[in-house]
Amino acid sequence: MSLPHAPAVGARAVALAAFSRLTIAGLLTVAACAPGGAPPTASVAQPRVIRIELLDFRFEPPVVDVRLGESVRLLALNRSDLPHELFIGSAAEQEEHHQLHAAAAPDEQDDLEGVNGVYVPAWGSAQLTYRFERARDVMMGCHLVGHFEAGMVGVIHVSAER
Repeated sequence: MSLPHAPAVGARAVALAAFSRLTIAGLLTVAACAPGGAPPTASVAQPRVIRIELLDFRFEPPVVDVRLGESVRLLALNRSDLPHELFIGSAAEQEEHHQLHAAAAPDEQDDLEGVNGVYVPAWGSAQLTYRFERARDVMMGCHLVGHFEAGMVGVIHVSAER
């Protein structure tokens, strides 16, 4: 049985996919059993988690410090009866994103975040992992209708010091 919009998958593609999975599983097993070995993922540093509360029309904390090249997981916690978003980017990216929200219908506001943002329903949470590649100040903004204008803006300071 195939899905209505899924392309037909040939036997060769299925066999290659199965072979790939078995090869990866075998490599992980060998790595885990090697002297002093652990699965390769054990040495990969997890991104630092930064909690950002989304209140009625502000972010808490309003300023966040990160290091150049650092990957962080922004955990957006909505502490409000209103939906919000956490969108990060330069002033130009904020303006472009704001125009998208201004042109969108009210029922489309939760579909506009892309890779630089997350929509967070009232009393909900969402997360966004982001790597900061340039030393500069980056803005946080909520562009749901009226929120940015009400002052729902923050700053992420990216320091060149490692």
